[in-house]
Amino acid sequence: MTRASLLLLTLTLAACAETELTGPDVAAEPGGKADGVAAGLSPVGDAVVAALDATAPADRGRTWAVTTDNRLDAGWLVQSPPAAHWGQPAAALTLPALCTTGASCDVDFGILACSVDADCGPRGRCAPLAATARAPSQAPQRRCVGHSDVALLDELHGLITSARTTVDLTSLQPPDGRFEATLRNAITWLGASGRTVSIRLLFGAFPVQGAVDARAVLARLTRDLPATAKVTVSVGNYRSSNLPPSWNHSKIVAVDGATALVGGHNLWTKHYLDGEPVHDLSMRVSGAAARDGHRFADLQWRWTCANRSWITRITGSVAAFTWSRGATSDRCPGDSVLPTPTVGTGATTVIAAGRLALIDPRDASNPADLAQVAMVEAAARTVRISQQDLGPVQAPVLGIPLGGWNQELLDALGAAILRGVDVKIVVSSPEARVGGLGPSQAPYANGWSLAEVADEITAAVAAQPGAPTGAALQALVCGKLAVAPIRFSADDAFTTGGVPGNHAKLLFVDDATFYIGSQNLYPAGLTEFGYIVDSAAAAAALRDTYWAPLWQQSARLAVCR
Repeated sequence: MTRASLLLLTLTLAACAETELTGPDVAAEPGGKADGVAAGLSPVGDAVVAALDATAPADRGRTWAVTTDNRLDAGWLVQSPPAAHWGQPAAALTLPALCTTGASCDVDFGILACSVDADCGPRGRCAPLAATARAPSQAPQRRCVGHSDVALLDELHGLITSARTTVDLTSLQPPDGRFEATLRNAITWLGASGRTVSIRLLFGAFPVQGAVDARAVLARLTRDLPATAKVTVSVGNYRSSNLPPSWNHSKIVAVDGATALVGGHNLWTKHYLDGEPVHDLSMRVSGAAARDGHRFADLQWRWTCANRSWITRITGSVAAFTWSRGATSDRCPGDSVLPTPTVGTGATTVIAAGRLALIDPRDASNPADLAQVAMVEAAARTVRISQQDLGPVQAPVLGIPLGGWNQELLDALGAAILRGVDVKIVVSSPEARVGGLGPSQAPYANGWSLAEVADEITAAVAAQPGAPTGAALQALVCGKLAVAPIRFSADDAFTTGGVPGNHAKLLFVDDATFYIGSQNLYPAGLTEFGYIVDSAAAAAALRDTYWAPLWQQSARLAVCR
């Protein structure tokens, strides 16, 4: 969710029909260590499950679930720019060699082919890019890649091409540039493999930055598929409401019910891969938690398929098309068909937590909201937050808030500080700008200063029973709270002038339990999905490889530190 998205408040398009989800609720899958096992949870994890069981028991296995057989394999934490960039000057950021024409230009990717680093300019790197492969027999081709091309594009390509039966991808908007080329090549690769794979791609209808044309997106992604390919590809998009605005914001890549990549990353080239990248965070998990990603995609697809009409066709607000055997139709895909689950080989507990927002009006369909507050309420020692902002979106130029603060979260933070919990927060500074793009294209800050964020939390502390006042209140808050703008190094801007922005959605409590997903901590009213990992070992890896360098580089500008 970005600032420009709430400009939809001024639109007067005909409202989409808001139909209850059809079809039976998805039951908990058998196999592995079954959903429902809560033994061995940390106090924070136990508090989350208890809160969800008390409030949304009927949605267990539907919009939230607990699985315990998961693995976090090497490279499970996907951050961009990659971890190696922490502490490096802005001038050290590796840049891609961009092109549009020429004998050495890979036109699909928009970057140069190469043999050695010298082919790529003074800040370039020549490397094999697995995302260039269009068939199992094709080796990765060398390209003049930038800082995050290999980390993000090859992750996406490798995950999708591992599929044997089923791929689900959900994102805010369709891929562009190098992400589109990667996704097309992965689909073409599966077509050449001879496998029978169902691929579903579902996006939010987010008109501020360009309405989605699902048929055109499908045509681009299936461009290189022969009619004999056994894959089936479906592309859909939905906006579940105009006023208030709501659409998909989840970012899921789930494969075969076995592996899933979930987090904050969108599929936009200028935002992530070029000279002024926004920071973001996702995670890859193998095990039964991946099935929860497919389930959540099923719920969104059911609503999409049930709410297409002549009005939504005209407005582009809800649409779906399918490619099969060389022909495109408006057939909607059914639920994902997954291989029979088996006992997982891992031992990591993952709580899947989603929110369906306006595609399901029941309060119980938004368990992720409750889960995040429950995490903070259970904190005994530390709360660590990496987010775009905590304050609501504001109208551009006017600076008028288009919503309220997340008061439940603020109250939980206030109570935590009062009982002695150390709270550190990294957000975007108000002037954040990435990708060389303007504020309507890439607004990665909601316009709130660090001091304003700290003031809101201070007010929440003051509102707690037994809170001190005056100088004692200020001393308490500044002893326990620090709010910092994201920085990668001692530089406050990229060499081209853009100020770093933060798009991560991390909530990390007591070095034991953390949420990584698509949901911002400011109210947005969108459809979201994320994983709460309850594991001391995973938390230690997150702290050492992500939080520690993030805070080390950002803390020098903190307020109330």
